[in-house]
Amino acid sequence: MFYAPADPQARSDWGVVCTCREPTPLVLAFVAHHIGLGAREVFLYLDAPQPDLEAALAEIPQVRMQICDEAYWQSRKNQRPDAVEHRQLVNAYEAYGRAEVAWLAHFDTDEFLHADMDVALLLKAQPPEVDYLLIEPRERAFVEGQAQMDLFDGVFRRPTPDAWGGARYFFEPAWRYLRRGVLGHPIGKSFMRTGQALTPGIHTPRRPVAERSKRLRGWSLLRARLLHFDGLTALHWTAKLRRAALAGADQRFLKGAGRDSHRARQIALMRRFSHRKRRALRMHDDLKVVPRDQLERLLALGLIETHSIDPARDIAALNLSVEVNLSRAAFDRALVADNPDIAEWLPDDAAPSTPANKLLHTP
Repeated sequence: MFYAPADPQARSDWGVVCTCREPTPLVLAFVAHHIGLGAREVFLYLDAPQPDLEAALAEIPQVRMQICDEAYWQSRKNQRPDAVEHRQLVNAYEAYGRAEVAWLAHFDTDEFLHADMDVALLLKAQPPEVDYLLIEPRERAFVEGQAQMDLFDGVFRRPTPDAWGGARYFFEPAWRYLRRGVLGHPIGKSFMRTGQALTPGIHTPRRPVAERSKRLRGWSLLRARLLHFDGLTALHWTAKLRRAALAGADQRFLKGAGRDSHRARQIALMRRFSHRKRRALRMHDDLKVVPRDQLERLLALGLIETHSIDPARDIAALNLSVEVNLSRAAFDRALVADNPDIAEWLPDDAAPSTPANKLLHTP
């Protein structure tokens, strides 16, 4: 037989783990979307209390929620790590040990799984020798002339293949701010088979020190991708980058692996525009908006893909006790309500003429 036989006893139930401190509507969309895809367990580690989120998800059986307060960190015999990446790793490790599903994925709140077929079927098809599955990212972008109305509008950039190298000649003059053609990470995230000697990572797992002699096998999940909504709106993206610039976060990226130097350059550029709203928003458009006259070419090259998700439908299916507004305008107004210092950074077409709307309300 050309192929090794499938394991008839293979389990295919799955879940996700996420450490988050994001607006409640985004977290609800993340949870509902993955439950809609079939997730049996959704581990949420809240970096800070969110009473409205906690109340909304209290009765959802798939959700395993943990508030990461002082008592939690003491129970982990750990001080609260300063770096969010370290908190993510601690929490993912804790969830991996608790998970009752056969596969666990480690995502961020702005990352949404998208698959060509039932996720459980994709997982059931995997050989038993495979320890983890790498899911390639697709980074959301916008098309020139198409105004963003909802949080999940847009098209998606595909990272360039390794064989392309840096492709500097193709991405001039923006190549300094990119890695393999995207602004964020081009690596992706992983599904990990549970019950193994694995330690979750940000992108891929590793063996514990005592098990390093055992081979770790992983390969790509070919019929799925991870949609990365890096910056839910122009205001959200510029505000996050500006905050990082004012905090000197580019130096942290430069001290780390060289692969993150593209992010350091983005932050350093934003520092130059930290008090110039129009130029900062222009930076967003320069880096995240696809020129209309290039769209057909980029689709032909496979560098732009079109995918759609419907978190509003998935939220409605959960029959929550709140209604959720996933429009761009409502999200921006809520951001300003929580962070008054960024009010002046609202794009002109998003400036509120009435008091900030709540994203959530009880029907």
